[in-house]
Amino acid sequence: MHTSLPDVRRLWRLEELQELPDDGCTYELVDGRLDVTPPPTQEHQELCESFRALLMEAAPAGWRSRVEYPLRFGTDTQRQPDVVLYRWPLSEPSGDRRNPVGLRDLGLLIEVVSPSSRRRDRFHKPGEYADAGIPIYWRLETEPDLVLHSFVLEGSAYVADAVITDLGTAPVPWGRVEVDLSILGFP
Repeated sequence: MHTSLPDVRRLWRLEELQELPDDGCTYELVDGRLDVTPPPTQEHQELCESFRALLMEAAPAGWRSRVEYPLRFGTDTQRQPDVVLYRWPLSEPSGDRRNPVGLRDLGLLIEVVSPSSRRRDRFHKPGEYADAGIPIYWRLETEPDLVLHSFVLEGSAYVADAVITDLGTAPVPWGRVEVDLSILGFP
């Protein structure tokens, strides 16, 4: 059986992302260019779910979290952060029925770094998220050991807030949350 691959050489529209196969890959759009990453590993997914559970356990009423939620940044960019924390009910829905969370309702985005996403998660995405006004960004490095880097938006750029290698606190929209990397389910 032959499967045709998406043409990454041409410019894409946001609406066309819905037509791509549900093959486990992550399809993002950056300035109209299709960016494809391979399906995440089980360990990657476990870490994302662990962060989501940690946030929801600590969150006061009015906050929700999702794993791998597509977000639109303008008319030709869509990113899919690993974990998204947002206000509920939404104050400014995006207008997209499939993905209604608008940028102003976002409180925190988390990226779990994989070998195929290092450059994006360390350099590209933080700049895009800061430009969009996302107040808090966490990046979890997985190699050689787990290390959580948390950043808060000051002006138009992120400033480092904490580096957690075992146990520590990281910023969330309602204050700080304790993070214990030893219980995140990573082998």
